[in-house]
Amino acid sequence: MALTDRRPTDQPVEASGRAEPRGFRPASRRRTRIAAGAVLAAIAIGGNVLLYTSLDDKTEVLQLVNDVRAGEVVTSDDLRIVEADLDPTVPAVAADDIALVVNQYARVFLPSGSLIFDQLVQSTPLVSDGAGVVAVELRPTQVPAGLTTRSQVLLVIVREAGAEPFVTRGRVVRHGGDATEGADSALSVEVSVADASTVAAADDVRVVLVEPGVDAATEQGAGG
Repeated sequence: MALTDRRPTDQPVEASGRAEPRGFRPASRRRTRIAAGAVLAAIAIGGNVLLYTSLDDKTEVLQLVNDVRAGEVVTSDDLRIVEADLDPTVPAVAADDIALVVNQYARVFLPSGSLIFDQLVQSTPLVSDGAGVVAVELRPTQVPAGLTTRSQVLLVIVREAGAEPFVTRGRVVRHGGDATEGADSALSVEVSVADASTVAAADDVRVVLVEPGVDAATEQGAGG
């Protein structure tokens, strides 16, 4: 039996005589998708760069290095400058705005290590000379409309039947409750030292909102 001479078939040849090129040749639609993917990748990389750059944006703010009790004056020795990466909603005082808090009176206890902001201090003393602050608790229906911090009020204490009520003038230094919430309202009211013990010992105190008049604390601060 004779063996037939078999050889590999030659590659197909186009009419022009050139061999058909091999390799990856994406279609037009596929090339568009690849280009779009490259653009999205560049945008994602750019966004990450901006994100990490913004995380490094720190602001110089003021931090307390000493405890400051309510009513004490905040001095420059009580503060230091620190760098902090803060959310814009976090209250703080920039280092350049130190005048907003230095030489001001602390409205509440300010612990060391905390950031300070201008609403924690005020320009006038918490208590005027010759005055004391008493706590008055009122039911929601007993809180006059428009009562706020620094309101001028009359405190009325009803005594036994037939006796004249005790009345003294005061100034609200803190309004610690909201009558709309249905809870009792706790007021801190500044009155004269002579009347402070009477108000503090009373079980039933009524509050009358009056014209502002002269604020003794403001006058004292202006004079000092």
